[in-house]
Amino acid sequence: MPAAPAPAGESAALPAKPGRTQTPAAPRQLETISVTGVAIPGSPLSQAANVDVVDANAMQADGVANLGEGLDQLAGVNSIGTGNVSGKPVIRGLSGLRVKILSDDVGIASQAFGVRHMPVIDPFLLDRAEVVRGASSVLYGSSALGGAVNLIPMAIQYDHLATGEVLGRYNSNNRQWDTGVKATGGNGHFGYAAGFIRRDGGDIRTPDEPTYFPGPEAAANSDAPAYTGRLPYTDFNQLNGSFAVGMDDDTLGEWQLRYTRWDDEHNYLLPPPSGIKPPAAGAEGVGQYIDDNQVQLTGHVNAAGIRWKPNFLWQNNQRRSNAGGFPLVAGFDDTIDLEFNQYTARLTGQHGPVLGLSGGTFGVEYLNKQQESRGRVQLSPGGEVNNAAIFAFEEKDIGALTLQAGLRYDYHDVKASAADTANPSAAVRDADKQTFNVVTGSLGGIYALTDHLSFAANVGRGFRAPSLFELYVAGQHGGVAAFQRGNADLDDETSLDTSISLRWASERVTAKISGYRNAIDDYIYLQDTGQTRNGLPIFDHDQADAELLGAEASIEAELTAWMSVHAQGEIIRGERTESNDDLPLIPANNVGVGARFTPQGRSWPRGAYGLVDLTYHASQNAAPGEPFSQFDNAPFGSASTSGYGLVDLGAGVAPKIAGHEVQLDLRVHNLFDKPYRGFLDTYKGYALSPGRDIRLTTRVPFDL
Repeated sequence: MPAAPAPAGESAALPAKPGRTQTPAAPRQLETISVTGVAIPGSPLSQAANVDVVDANAMQADGVANLGEGLDQLAGVNSIGTGNVSGKPVIRGLSGLRVKILSDDVGIASQAFGVRHMPVIDPFLLDRAEVVRGASSVLYGSSALGGAVNLIPMAIQYDHLATGEVLGRYNSNNRQWDTGVKATGGNGHFGYAAGFIRRDGGDIRTPDEPTYFPGPEAAANSDAPAYTGRLPYTDFNQLNGSFAVGMDDDTLGEWQLRYTRWDDEHNYLLPPPSGIKPPAAGAEGVGQYIDDNQVQLTGHVNAAGIRWKPNFLWQNNQRRSNAGGFPLVAGFDDTIDLEFNQYTARLTGQHGPVLGLSGGTFGVEYLNKQQESRGRVQLSPGGEVNNAAIFAFEEKDIGALTLQAGLRYDYHDVKASAADTANPSAAVRDADKQTFNVVTGSLGGIYALTDHLSFAANVGRGFRAPSLFELYVAGQHGGVAAFQRGNADLDDETSLDTSISLRWASERVTAKISGYRNAIDDYIYLQDTGQTRNGLPIFDHDQADAELLGAEASIEAELTAWMSVHAQGEIIRGERTESNDDLPLIPANNVGVGARFTPQGRSWPRGAYGLVDLTYHASQNAAPGEPFSQFDNAPFGSASTSGYGLVDLGAGVAPKIAGHEVQLDLRVHNLFDKPYRGFLDTYKGYALSPGRDIRLTTRVPFDL
C-alpha cells in the first residue's frame, strides 16, 4: 500500500512493480525506498524526472538471467534480447550508447556499440536497479540521452556475523542451471559482502514451425524462419562474482572497496550464409568471449555540513570474437580482440538548506579511457577518450511546489590511435583528435495537487559525443551480419527532452501516466548504402535530426487483502524529421494486464502466492538501415514483426525448514508455446522467439 508523495530527501513507502514483488512469498509488504541515482536522493515520487526501482529479490523470483529482462516490465522500458545470455535496456526508445549504465553513480562501459553487447553486471549481485527515464546528462554526461540505470551493489550488513542465501535455478527452455551464493556480515565497524553465480545455459528452443530455406519452396514462403525448434549455437557459460570490504566509522565515515568480475563465453547463431559453409550444409555459429573486471572505491563522509561522496572506479574490459562459422569449440581465432582500461574519478557533495535553497548536489568528474584493437579485423580501433565535467543541481520548496534545476559543463575528446590498432584503416592512420565542449541543463518541478495526486514536469538538455566505433569502424560486424564503416566527420548529438506526468499514490492504488517528446539534433544512425561486400550489406554512419514522441502508463490496485491487479502500457513513435523514416529499434506499442493472489489462512501453504500476466505487442516495421533490416528482403525470416499476445504464470511458497524460510518460485513464460517474433529479439530475422519456459528457483537463507 503506497504512501503519499514524500518531500525530496525523505523516503516513501512504495509497492513493488506489478508482477515483481519485493517478497513474493509473503503478503504485500511495504518497503522504504530512497533512490540515490538522482541529484537529490529521496523517494522516486519526489523527483521531477520519472524514476522507478526494481529490487534484486524481485528479479530473482522471476528467474531473470540478464539486466534487460530484469527491467522490461517497467512501463517505457524494454529489452533487446538474444536468448538468455544478452539483454540490453531500452528506455523510451533509446538504447546502447544512449542509455548510461552506472555502478553506484559511476558509468561503466560494455562496448555497447553492438546491438547484442550486454551490460557486464549480473542481477544476482545487485541490491536494486534505479531507472531514470529521460535525458540525464546533467548528472552523468555523455550517453545519457535516453536515461540512466544506476545499479546499486549488495549492501554490507555490519551488524551480522554472516547472513545470505544460496540460490539454485533451472530453466527448462534452454536447459539452464544457475547456482549462486551471496553473504554479508561484519563486527559493527568492519564488514564484507560477497557473492558469485555460475550460469550454464544450453541452446534455446522455439516452437516447431515449418522451414523452407534453402529448398525450392523458400521463395513462396519467404516469411518462414530459417531455423525453428532447438536452435544450435545459442548456448553460454558465465561465472560472475563480487567481493567488497567496508568500514563504517562515526568520524571517518563509510568506505567500501569492491571487486566485480564478469566472465562470459557464448555462441551466437548466425543467419545463412554468414559463416564458411553453404546454407544447405546446416546452421553455423560464432563464438565470443567477454572478460570484465572492476575495482571501485566509494566513500560517504560528512564534513563542513556537506555529505561528500568520493567515487573511484577502474574497469578493464576485453571482448573477443571469432570469425563467422567458428564457434566456441574452435577456440579463439584472433579475429576481433578489443580491450580497454577506463579510469573514473567522481566527487559529489550534497548540502542542506543554504542561500534560500532547500538542498542540492554539486560535483566534478574525470574519465580516461584507453583502448587497444589487437585482432586481425579492426572493427573498433584503438584510441583514447577523455571527459572532464563540473555540475550542480539544486532544489527549492515553495509550499506544495518543488522546483529542481541543474547545470553541467563537459569537455570531451576522442582520438583514434594507429599505434594501438593492429590493422588500422586509413581513417585511423589519418585521425585527428576531436574535441567537444558542451553545456547541458535541466529544469523541472513537482506540484502536490492533493495529498495523493501530484503533477510533475521536466525539461532536460542532453548530449552524446560520437564513439570511436561510430567515427572509425571498418570491418565485418558478425553480430549484425553486415559490413560497417565509420564517419570521422560526425558531430555530437544534442537533445531537448520534455516530459510531463500525473501521479497518484494512496493506500490501495498507485498510478502514473506520462508523456514525453525527445528532439535529438544530429542523431547518429546506420545507412544502408545498397552495396555489398563478401555477400553482406555495407552500412555507413550518418546523421539527421530526429524526434521521439511517446506516452506510458501504469497502475496497481489492491482490491482485497488477497488480490491485487495491475496494468501498464506504452505507445511510442520515433522518426527522422526530414525523411520521416522510422528510427531503428523502436519498441512496438504494448500493453499488459495481470493479477497477483496472496491467499490467507491455515489451509494454504506458508507464503503462498500466484501470478498471471497477459501482454500484447503490436506489429512493428523495421527501420531503414536498422540492424537485421536486411532480412525483410531475404528468402527467409523477417525484420518487421506481427502483433502477438503472451500469457505468463507464476506461483510460490515459503515453507520454514530448520527455522529458515526457504523461498520457492515458479514461473511459466509463454504458457501456450506460441510461435512469435519479438521485435527487439535479435534472432527475429531468421528464427522465432523462445517457446515455453518453466523456471524453478530455490533460495535458501542462512544467518549466523
